[in-house]
Amino acid sequence: MKIKALLNLAIAILMIVFVACDDDINQVGNSIQPDGDGIGLSIDTVLIKAKTVSMKDSVYARTEWALLGNYTDPVFGKVSSDYLSELYCPENATFPDKTLSIDSAFIEVISEQFIGDSISPFGISAYRVTQPLKSNFFTNVDPKKYCDMSKPLGQGVFTIQDTPASSGLRSFLLRTDRSLGQEFYDEWVNSKGATFKNSETLKEFFKGIYVTNSFGTGSLLSINTTVLRIYLKYTGRNVADTADSTRVGLFRLTVTPEVIQMNHIQNSIPDNLFTNADTRTYLKSPAGVCTELTIPLGEIMKKAADSGKKNNKLNAANFKIKGYTEEEEKSNLGRSTTLLFINRDSLNNFFLNKKMPDAKTSFIMELSSSTNTYNFTYSNVVGGTSTNIANMINYYMDEYKGKDNIPDLTYLVIPISTKYQQATSSSGSSYYAYTNVYNQMSPTSAVLRTDEENMKMGLIFSNYNSQY
Repeated sequence: MKIKALLNLAIAILMIVFVACDDDINQVGNSIQPDGDGIGLSIDTVLIKAKTVSMKDSVYARTEWALLGNYTDPVFGKVSSDYLSELYCPENATFPDKTLSIDSAFIEVISEQFIGDSISPFGISAYRVTQPLKSNFFTNVDPKKYCDMSKPLGQGVFTIQDTPASSGLRSFLLRTDRSLGQEFYDEWVNSKGATFKNSETLKEFFKGIYVTNSFGTGSLLSINTTVLRIYLKYTGRNVADTADSTRVGLFRLTVTPEVIQMNHIQNSIPDNLFTNADTRTYLKSPAGVCTELTIPLGEIMKKAADSGKKNNKLNAANFKIKGYTEEEEKSNLGRSTTLLFINRDSLNNFFLNKKMPDAKTSFIMELSSSTNTYNFTYSNVVGGTSTNIANMINYYMDEYKGKDNIPDLTYLVIPISTKYQQATSSSGSSYYAYTNVYNQMSPTSAVLRTDEENMKMGLIFSNYNSQY
């Protein structure tokens, strides 16, 4: 126990040096040998390479949020977005039994946040979806393959300034022809409610709505939900319950996370974002650019072997990603607060199969706003961050042990949005744990420092032999 305590203490001291000191850690020394214990500690560094890569407007678009509009950022260029959605149908949705008439119908687009110009006018148009939406959907989807573009269901012209927020939400109402509401009511009558049994039966009748920005380039709206609103008159009891009277009612169907919502994203990325890797790389959502890191696994394994110890163990691989604050201030996009750190080969099926980072080969990274630094989370615990990813490096060192050709590890750093919930530990204390991750669909960005000093990974190896 004594030897292990000394080993852990020595490693802890060196880890503090790694994190706190900006000087070349090789100046600390190459080994620590407490007398009589046979403990060997060696420290070293490797250089991580970085570059900005395009996401080619194509990421898996499972999300609860939509994005609508056009916006040009001075650093990250232009982004355009619109979306296709099914409508969620509650079980056995009904019109009032004594419906007298359908008065009007609207498509309501509800937004909580926006970036850009609040006074320039922009247009919103909605079209009928005529082909079934796919359950596996990417942001390079072509809406024209799914829609009847010959005639819009509804249109409107708005400014953000003239659409005041109520309880933090702005409502953009597109008036549709009354016949759309009549079509829904007639289907409910003719099918005797069978079409409105649930969302699956509804989409056989009405496959969804495509909402797009018809003109205007100054703003981008984050969309909370989209609603089909059908206003009607029906016969019902009066307030005093003494007689029947004509009353006004509302039948509504809403876009919810239970149905498919497909975001269509187009980016125009400036070429200079791909040429500054020696000092900075970039992140931009949605479906814009991300940072690719190359970790020299073969070099790390060679450093372990060169120590001359047969049972050398990597105890610490310290690495963090720093934001380039001065460069980030040139952009009007919000900062990316949560990132996914994942092996490039694992990305294709990660979001598609609704996986979570395993905190061993893939990680969530959280932004510390006070230092503008991204650190790795431990076991997906919110706020439980560390700079040590030795468990990841050890995983790959074990996988390639004894092999001649050892590849570099290629990792991507991607903006994400998350969900988390409260949990209880075995000791009874509460904490918050991440439960879902999504490709970030709101406009965010980050500029990362990738100069040589900030791309060093500090390594601590240990080896000990004891007679006790």
